[in-house]
Amino acid sequence: MLASPVLAQPKPRASASALAPDAGTPPEPPRFAWPKLQVLEHVEANDIVEAGGVPVALRAVHVKESARELVQRFADAFRDGGLYVPPGKDQPQLANNAAMLTAVDPRRRITYTVILMAQPDGTTTLYLGEANHALARAPGTEHDFAPMPPGAQGALRVNAEGSRTLSFQVPLSGAQVQAFYDDALLKAGWKRGDEAGVYTRTGAELRLTHQAGDEGRRAVVLLYQSRAR
Repeated sequence: MLASPVLAQPKPRASASALAPDAGTPPEPPRFAWPKLQVLEHVEANDIVEAGGVPVALRAVHVKESARELVQRFADAFRDGGLYVPPGKDQPQLANNAAMLTAVDPRRRITYTVILMAQPDGTTTLYLGEANHALARAPGTEHDFAPMPPGAQGALRVNAEGSRTLSFQVPLSGAQVQAFYDDALLKAGWKRGDEAGVYTRTGAELRLTHQAGDEGRRAVVLLYQSRAR
């Protein structure tokens, strides 16, 4: 079932003197809480993805309710939570067994997104995302586990327990990408592994994959994983 609408709870009546300092100041509304649903399985644990410098909390769950039912439930929950919801004509409808709804908390600068994927048995897989624009920062490379070649664009960083991913596109050939990392990683203390594109060092493994991207660029993905020593 859905959580109750997010409303300010009534408080005991205070004296006039106690209220005076806050006269005319509306109370801070509670932060939005996702509706309570019948969860069958937690598909993925919470991950933090950085997109354009904005941290996005992601999680996936498998629930008993149908996607068609949940579209309206989430729309109602967003509105009951005091969020701005784009007009119905601007919200996607169910198509190819999937739908997406988005709402915004303008006060806290948080965007909430739910992607619903209908399953053949009538259940639904949900992907829940919270993008906190208040914590946005200019994307930087100082915390990256590996360098990017000059000209790299669209960097996306994903941090999870025990692993980190860095992906981007770069105007280089596959051979140039490989040569760049063979040089840069070996200088940083990595050693080539037994598999192509795998590098190792004490307590860690790094995997490099790349393929043809858009407009002649190369799509590159680097996966860093901690390993038992």
